[in-house]
Amino acid sequence: MIRPVQVKLIVLFTLGLCLLPAVVYFLPGYQTSLDTLAAPSLDHWLGTNDIGQDILTGLLIATPNTIGIAVIAALLTLLLSIGVGIFVATAGRKLSGLVLRFIDILQSIPSILLILLVSVWLSPGMIALVVLLVATGWYDDVRVLRAVFLRELTRENVRYASIGGESGYYCMTVHVLPAVSPVLVGLFIQHIRRAALMTAGLGFLGITDARLVTWGSMIQDSLNYLYTDAWLWLLLPPTLVLCLFLWGCLTFGQRFERYVMTGARLSV
Repeated sequence: MIRPVQVKLIVLFTLGLCLLPAVVYFLPGYQTSLDTLAAPSLDHWLGTNDIGQDILTGLLIATPNTIGIAVIAALLTLLLSIGVGIFVATAGRKLSGLVLRFIDILQSIPSILLILLVSVWLSPGMIALVVLLVATGWYDDVRVLRAVFLRELTRENVRYASIGGESGYYCMTVHVLPAVSPVLVGLFIQHIRRAALMTAGLGFLGITDARLVTWGSMIQDSLNYLYTDAWLWLLLPPTLVLCLFLWGCLTFGQRFERYVMTGARLSV
């Protein structure tokens, strides 16, 4: 059972994520200054980097960028996977077989290689990065979703609704999709973690748009100072935030799975 304190924490965390872009809008900007590599102080709570940019301000800018890219890419990837999964589950054998063969070809190409090549070539910004992550991630779920949809379409409630004259859209939205929602939530969380890691990784490699501040690009700024004391405030803050976000996604996924398996209320 969800405790009142836990509910308040969830609400506060959600409100914080929603208000963070508004807070970033009123920030003075990720500006350079003469206080280079300054240690944490009252003026700069988390210190500054090698060109005098405030680390806390950078985190406040990088957090909505990284999480926003991850959530939007995960949502679009899942929606595209659902659409193709429904199509191959309801289309004829020849047409669905043709689509599945095309997916086999896509899966035979390492997606990470495509992402790296395109990123080196284009240095993608936020929108291009979302498109790239969706284009290289949607096809991995199609076979799983096809199997799940085929199982649900053969259940008696769906068959009776179809015999009773209900449309395929009604059967899919009222009977099939609610029944497979645990699978969809699990895939959504998995895609968020993948997109967040990819975004941070590409930023760390320095092959995204230089104007796009992410946790990975902030981690990259610390590489030249790992043998100085500056690594403490250059490396640790973005790394800890990234780890906490991934841990939060993993924890929520485990709790949701436990909720589905036991039929009990979701406790966070």
